[in-house]
Amino acid sequence: MKFLTPGEKVKKLRTQLNLKQEDLQDEKITQGLISMIETNRREVTPQVALKISNKFNKKATELNLILNIDENYLTRYPKQDAELYCFKQLKNEKITIVKIDEIFEITNMFDLLAVKAETYCKLGAIWSDKREFKESCDCYTHAKEIFISIGITEKLGYIYWKIGDSKANILKYDEAIEYYLLSQHYCILYNDSNTNKRLLCSLSNAYQKSNKLGLALDTINEFLSIYDEKKEHRLYIYAQIIKAACYEKSGNFDTVISICNFTISKIFDSNDPALGYLYSLLGLAYCYKDNFKKSSYYFDLAEALRSKIDKTNLGSTLIDKSTIFIRQNLYTDAIVSTNLGLKYSKTYKNLEYQLRGNYTLAYIYLKLNDVKNLEAVYLNIIELLENNDVKNLCKIYNKLALIYLNQEKAELCKKYLLLSDAILTK
Repeated sequence: MKFLTPGEKVKKLRTQLNLKQEDLQDEKITQGLISMIETNRREVTPQVALKISNKFNKKATELNLILNIDENYLTRYPKQDAELYCFKQLKNEKITIVKIDEIFEITNMFDLLAVKAETYCKLGAIWSDKREFKESCDCYTHAKEIFISIGITEKLGYIYWKIGDSKANILKYDEAIEYYLLSQHYCILYNDSNTNKRLLCSLSNAYQKSNKLGLALDTINEFLSIYDEKKEHRLYIYAQIIKAACYEKSGNFDTVISICNFTISKIFDSNDPALGYLYSLLGLAYCYKDNFKKSSYYFDLAEALRSKIDKTNLGSTLIDKSTIFIRQNLYTDAIVSTNLGLKYSKTYKNLEYQLRGNYTLAYIYLKLNDVKNLEAVYLNIIELLENNDVKNLCKIYNKLALIYLNQEKAELCKKYLLLSDAILTK
């Protein structure tokens, strides 16, 4: 895309409106001045730009054309127009990768570093929506580096929060927590309360996923002490879901039921996706209380809702639902529910539940002494854990080595023992 100099704009508009240079003259603007402006030998001052733009707009009106230019347009240089164009494109919620690539070319051409950083943020959001979280993390990291290099640090609260979210979605919770804490520092420094409230929920969730339940509850209570009930109702619901998840992990199922029922009473849309989380949590709580009838009721509600409006999280409901069958030794039904959940989790790139589903199958096949399927599941888990969780990867290598040892497959046993040892000796 070509961006015009002030002189090129004057010449192009004059020609398009069938005006001669002398038509732009007045007592202070000569034909010679117009000629020098159009050949980029004289700058367009704001005063001259105002007079010329008025003449252009008047002529356009006579021709029944809509022009609406002002003196600012005529005085802007290509770099300024390029910056405005890029920022305008970045505001488009439906911006494409092709357009993003075009913006990167423009930022490189005009050395627009701030725009380039914002473009990386936009691309990070696009990758996040596609659930490609490693790519999203890379983009936000590039944005962070650029903003730091040009001294724009007030953006770092938001960017560190987004990097943290990307890390959390690939199950690197310890790294996510580090970025959330960095985000909190910059949010406080620049009084970014909006991002701070969101990152408190994200931080609490990361603590919960890391089994740091005390920190998770402290953090969510910190959020609940500062949130605006009218403006941040959605965040409030999310916070209550995290709180309930903490109590589910600690085995306090009556509290889970109490929180979920209270939170459901605060939701007035029967198609609110948050209900899927709450119904699933109720399903788990009643399951662990051995009330399988109520558990099935709530899991069925979650499944029906998510089948309709939230297929992204349907897999998690189906995998959690398998707990009902496992606790009743109904392993065939558990396998069916888990495999269906894995299908959805893979389709929608839910790494957490791809792992959880495979671990569930591993538990079942171990119970059934089904070594062939157990081996296949362990191999699936290895593929999911590589580059994500070396601690648990090491455990699976050892489990596979034991299977091959029992099968007298010495080379395969050695292979996985060496892989395990390589992790331990790093």
